[in-house]
Amino acid sequence: PADDLIYPKAIWHYSRGMAFAAKGQLQEARHELQELQLAAADPALEGITIWDINSVFSLLEIADHVLSAEIAEAEGKPGKAIELLAEAVQLEDGLNYNEPPDWFFSVRHHLGPILLEQKRYAEAEALYKRDLEIFRKNGYALKGLYESLVAQGKKEEAREVKKRFDEAWQWADVRLEASKVVS
Repeated sequence: PADDLIYPKAIWHYSRGMAFAAKGQLQEARHELQELQLAAADPALEGITIWDINSVFSLLEIADHVLSAEIAEAEGKPGKAIELLAEAVQLEDGLNYNEPPDWFFSVRHHLGPILLEQKRYAEAEALYKRDLEIFRKNGYALKGLYESLVAQGKKEEAREVKKRFDEAWQWADVRLEASKVVS
């Protein structure tokens, strides 16, 4: 993107950083994070909104936290990743309602899998239940909730959630392996 397209360029850096982090190219991911942070520091962003609903500055704060967390996770720092993503969830929850949401996918779907990996099953359960209050019948949240319940030995509740997941995902043309969209 052109240099004068500050927000699109910042999101471009976020996207590239996420791709590099997923590929284990952490030096490149860190470079993209620095470029994202540099773009996000531009004071002109304060006045730019999405349909006068949310500031793009707020969205870039979320992007910064999510990309920083992905890098931390790739560096083997799950505690730091959880901390950053928990903050990103709060930032996302602070956005004004818009449909579709201004942040493209629930940050909880980045946080939940790390909680599951760290055996913090009750926290993951609460996280996914909260996501389902916001985005009912969301297959990703149902998948994560199911996994958290199975891990806790809550068999009956897990069976019910599995039914809900199967119903929500019945027409999907991909198999859902995890509750995380980008990995």
